[in-house]
Amino acid sequence: MGVIHVLSESVANKIAAGEVIERPSSIVKELIENSLDAGASSVEIEIANGGKNLIRVADNGSGMSAEDAELAFRRHATSKISDADELFSIATFGFRGEALPSIAAVSRVKLTTRVKSLPSGTELSIDGGALTEARECPCAPGTTVEVRDLFFNTPARRKFLKADATELGHVMDVVSNFSLAHPSLRIVFKSSDRTVFDLSPTEKLLERAESVLGEAAAKHFMTIDEEANGIRISGLIGKPFAARANRSGQTFFVNRRCVRSPILSHGLQAGFHGLLMHGQFAAAVIFVDLDLTKVDVNVHPSKHEVRISNEKEVKSLLIKVVASALKAESDINPELKDFRGKAPEVFVPSAAGFRNDPVSVVAREIAAAREKEIREPGEAFFAADPGAGFFAVAETERASQELISVSNKLKITKILGQIHHTFILAETEDGFMIIDQHAAHERIMFESLKQGFESGAPARQNLLMDEVLELHPRQLETFRESLALLDRIGFTLEEFGENSFVVRAYPSTVNENPVTFLKAYLEEKEEGKSRTRLEDYQEEIAAMIACKKSSVKAHDYLSIDKLYALTERLARCENPFSCPHGRPAFFNKSFYELEKQFKRK
Repeated sequence: MGVIHVLSESVANKIAAGEVIERPSSIVKELIENSLDAGASSVEIEIANGGKNLIRVADNGSGMSAEDAELAFRRHATSKISDADELFSIATFGFRGEALPSIAAVSRVKLTTRVKSLPSGTELSIDGGALTEARECPCAPGTTVEVRDLFFNTPARRKFLKADATELGHVMDVVSNFSLAHPSLRIVFKSSDRTVFDLSPTEKLLERAESVLGEAAAKHFMTIDEEANGIRISGLIGKPFAARANRSGQTFFVNRRCVRSPILSHGLQAGFHGLLMHGQFAAAVIFVDLDLTKVDVNVHPSKHEVRISNEKEVKSLLIKVVASALKAESDINPELKDFRGKAPEVFVPSAAGFRNDPVSVVAREIAAAREKEIREPGEAFFAADPGAGFFAVAETERASQELISVSNKLKITKILGQIHHTFILAETEDGFMIIDQHAAHERIMFESLKQGFESGAPARQNLLMDEVLELHPRQLETFRESLALLDRIGFTLEEFGENSFVVRAYPSTVNENPVTFLKAYLEEKEEGKSRTRLEDYQEEIAAMIACKKSSVKAHDYLSIDKLYALTERLARCENPFSCPHGRPAFFNKSFYELEKQFKRK
């Protein structure tokens, strides 16, 4: 007997579903695309448990007849194309005829649909790919698809789904992308009976971006729109000071289809050349519209990727459009616009926009007093918290003696000086040591902060005027999970509306805008970074504050007393060998290695 056989239709459908349906957000994407292809002007999405137990998408589109409804659940059944030539000029979002049968193969589906010209509609019930009921029913024009118990018949795939909050975040991303791509579409999104989005139609992309991304993020966007050689680049780009530590703020659309595109991402980054630091990524919502025949959308089962035949031309135009917009903008870096070599301003809570009321007058006086305290780089920290007089030392001789007595871990006998105002050169018992002054200072700050957090009574400073932290809806669950921790380290936060929190107090160890700090913390949590390589988020926050607060940087001049003081404090650390991020704080060279280098051995 032969060993090759034909798989059953049921097994083949489940395999096909694995290519199209990765998680609940994949279903939401496919169903919204069907709604758009049906000419819907309004779409309502509802999910439960992150979409694992329920996904419901209802639209007011053209609907289907009873015959078409049943046919739609057969593989490769589609109304979008009829021959192979049409694959080279796809104008619809769906066309492969795989979405509905793939969804039905791994869930329990109920479809209700009605063509506007007919008095009644059709209801189909499908269980694991098998039609269990078909009946006539009264319903509104359009189509509603309910998907329940995702992967109930493929438990191996269900166990790979993430927590409800994580899956909800992926669904939010999909709904947000469609909302941005189609501002004229009314979209309602509910999760577990809570309304997340209720977006009215608009013709203005920036207005839709404010609703989806939040006013705080959208206010830093600049509008771009230019066309050349049949290619149109439009959308929104964030100003350089609003850049992020990752690419999560970048969204690209090709002919209104949301895609992943390294080419476009590189083009966007190149347009910001010279305006972003290494490791920073611009925020943007970019639309590329071009001839349908120049785009191949049939290169990925879930259509996340496309192939552009003239991608070099598209990338060049994107770079040009972005660079031109940034050049024409007068305040792309308002924080640096008036900088004339003065010492940087210390953050004063809500200091901007003071009025003449008594509270604001007091705030102005506090701001002025703080400005007077600012000294040259490398000087301010030595009288700063945590621990007033933290680095205070007397004469160099006394500091040297104390250093030798406590430096068993470092074995230092003498500080020789600074190298390029960045590294400390020290003599050891058997050679020499080079210390990175910034990494050493971060380690000192980190351990001091950690001790303060562990004491359970962190010092807080109240805001004179409350600051509002606006979050993307997909960040809410992640942030709520961190509220207890943030309270424990010194933040006082209260919910303010659906997607916002009021910051009433923050740790005294944080010397930057608390809203900026919390956003940076959230970005790192979303990226899954653990700056301390530990699972303890309390240590992670201590590492962030140590890095941001530390005023001893590379190229800062330090007097010999302060070099001794910094090294002494490092020697007292529990782990003086690295900064909180794992970067080495120093390295040793023995006298033997030095002699060998000069061929004396």
